[in-house]
Amino acid sequence: MLEAMQPRLYGFILKRLADRDQALEVLQRTNLVICQKAADYRPGTSFEAWTFTIARFQLMAWRKNRSRNRLVFSDTVYEQIDRKSEQPEVADDAWVDVLKDCVKQLNVDESKLLEQRYKEDLPLAIIASTMNMSIDAIGMRLSRIRKKLGQCIQQKLQNNTTHYDQK
Repeated sequence: MLEAMQPRLYGFILKRLADRDQALEVLQRTNLVICQKAADYRPGTSFEAWTFTIARFQLMAWRKNRSRNRLVFSDTVYEQIDRKSEQPEVADDAWVDVLKDCVKQLNVDESKLLEQRYKEDLPLAIIASTMNMSIDAIGMRLSRIRKKLGQCIQQKLQNNTTHYDQK
């Protein structure tokens, strides 16, 4: 029954997120919750309505989590981005170098988590299960890592502004 619902659940979620990768992630989370709460389903009631209610709650949780995880740079960083965009050959190289330097400063666990999520494109649910952690815990760790990288990038760009401006 759940297998037959997948296309409709996916369409329902995709319509509300308009991003295929995010929709697949929320669909996976929805399926996970459905399986975890299977004992709560009351036979004789609408299975479809029950699954779509779970999907709605997963969408709300996803949106709430995404709004907390957004990396926000200061006005100074945005000004530097604007300045660098006027010199694309410097900006592109500078950004890549700065990002590489900051990633090298991460510890092994942080680097591994980033690689699994962004290079291997593993869903949070899979990462969480292999690390024996909750999806929310993985999300929080990724949020902290992104914040750490953002601070590192911001600091390096502020320290190197005069160096790049002189080129």
